[in-house]
Amino acid sequence: MSEIKKNIPGTLRISEDVITTIVKNAVHEVEGVYSVLPAKKSIKQFFLKEENNGDIGIVLNDDVVEISVKIIVKGGFKAVQVAEEVQSSIKNSVQSMTGITVSRVNVIVADVMF
Repeated sequence: MSEIKKNIPGTLRISEDVITTIVKNAVHEVEGVYSVLPAKKSIKQFFLKEENNGDIGIVLNDDVVEISVKIIVKGGFKAVQVAEEVQSSIKNSVQSMTGITVSRVNVIVADVMF
């Protein structure tokens, strides 16, 4: 019988697009969030009809990520409480799904939708 190698040589990289998708889903799980603020589309995105993931910033240094997101809060909810829940949801989701350490989550409440 041959032994199974547990350490396979090579590298594993996670795309910033994957982290952006995880962030977007984590934001939408929080009650009181209307949506992620849509980012302005470039001309290329407009003509190619690319999906707008919203105003989400990802800064990836080695195995540590810093995330910034602008959200729209539903009327009747406390903006500070919603923003804190968004921070927690993003940090937990990204760390558990990717294994990448989240050093900071910046949440900006950009608007309120009534």
